[in-house]
Amino acid sequence: MTEAVAPPAVIDLKPLLEGEFSLAAYSQIRRAAQSNEVNAKQLEELILDLDETKPDEAMKRGVCCMILGRTAQAMELLREAHPKHELASIFLGKCLLDMDRVDEALDAYRTALKSHSDSVPIAIGLVFAELRAGDHEAGLKSLDSAEERFGSNVETVFLRGFYDELCGEYAPARVAYEKVIEQVPQHPHALFRLARWHQTWGEEEVSIELYEKIRGARPTYANALLNLGSLYEDYQRYEQAIECYREVLASIPNHSRAVMFLQDARSSKTMFYDEEGERRADRQSAILKIPVTDFELSVRSRNCLNKMNIKTLGDLIQMSEQDLLAHKNFGETSLMEVKQMLAQKGLRLGQGKMDGGFRSAAAAAAPAASEEDEDQPIESLNLSVRSAKCMERLGLLTIGQLLSRTEAELLSAKNFGLTSLNEIKARLEERNLRLKDSSY
Repeated sequence: MTEAVAPPAVIDLKPLLEGEFSLAAYSQIRRAAQSNEVNAKQLEELILDLDETKPDEAMKRGVCCMILGRTAQAMELLREAHPKHELASIFLGKCLLDMDRVDEALDAYRTALKSHSDSVPIAIGLVFAELRAGDHEAGLKSLDSAEERFGSNVETVFLRGFYDELCGEYAPARVAYEKVIEQVPQHPHALFRLARWHQTWGEEEVSIELYEKIRGARPTYANALLNLGSLYEDYQRYEQAIECYREVLASIPNHSRAVMFLQDARSSKTMFYDEEGERRADRQSAILKIPVTDFELSVRSRNCLNKMNIKTLGDLIQMSEQDLLAHKNFGETSLMEVKQMLAQKGLRLGQGKMDGGFRSAAAAAAPAASEEDEDQPIESLNLSVRSAKCMERLGLLTIGQLLSRTEAELLSAKNFGLTSLNEIKARLEERNLRLKDSSY
């Protein structure tokens, strides 16, 4: 006979809110609110009586909003009590980091440390923020100082691992994360880093399992949910992906990436895959990439096309008859040769024109980029996990290889949607680069 499991206890949370609010009180309220809906509902009603114009009560209300998964609302309330109240500063920094507002988190922790110099959580938060900001030297110095003052603990073990990871020492980093999880099974940051590690190495099922363990973290771990949703989309589990993105938006309304990811997932869910159409597109793409030098042309025609930087059939169909004839030494005989060459492949001059304008071959080519830019690895663009995986599937290892692709070519790849496209275009624009013109 299976022993009946007692339902989660319903407890009175009011005394915890009325008394001195500490980390211990926060932990009790958090456990109670997450154990059942009755406690969560009770907490929602109790915080309505708290006066957010008073720093003490603003702090309590802010922490409770965070427990209820309302990160954006919590952050604004916690600002009212920061830096006077230690708890307000601790959780304000956490909220800011989860919203990727790292510079603001740094300022919050540094300001708070002046008022609460003996606060271990604030000192630890500052180290994490400095490492997140990419200031490895400052982060290591702060970490050494924190360990010297407060001793080693599970948080410093995690931060040592994080520092190792940022320095490319992945093996010791993984060992550190696993050690942390042995001591604190629900440690959100260690779970997140370890999940990313498995995701990087293609162990996606393990990664999903780890990300799922973070879903109840407070503040809501937005980046974990976004990565989890992306993985679900890879497996075409769109409903589960949509749930992840909605959870982020419930906590942080108008979260830009969550909004884009949600739209993308909804589009993928309803997308019709035309296999025959895909094959036709692939054949046409292959034809357009055929070099003009593969055809028997006169020396005059070949030289003229070369001077106009027309290398492929795709380049050639961007040109009209007038464009070609306007070039010195290109006459009617050469024009007839070119038209016959295109006709062999079912193409014609001007076929690649878009929006009624006349595009030169140079406009259809990839944008000019220095050799240094082109040789840079894709990783240097700092893409999201979703976009990085798309690049991996497409076999694109360098920025130069990416610049040779059109928007249409990228969008034709499995699970590559507008979210990833917009992110990639934005990253390239930061370097004054763009994708190849998708004019054919």
